[in-house]
Amino acid sequence: MTGYKALTPRPDEQFDLLQLEAMGFTPDQIARLRELRDMYPYIEYMDSRKQWNRLRFVKWLYSRGAIPR
Repeated sequence: MTGYKALTPRPDEQFDLLQLEAMGFTPDQIARLRELRDMYPYIEYMDSRKQWNRLRFVKWLYSRGAIPR
């Protein structure tokens, strides 16, 4: 996807990169996070609690290694 589709402005890209690096993310991890962010550009439109809970469950599975990295 090209360009941002969120209703709220995203943080400055350079600041975002430096902050993620300071938190210990590797360049590969940062690239993957950006890919994921671009897959879900309309976070403001999470239109139901059910969708939100599904995303939280997927995050939980991923954090426990149930979803391959």
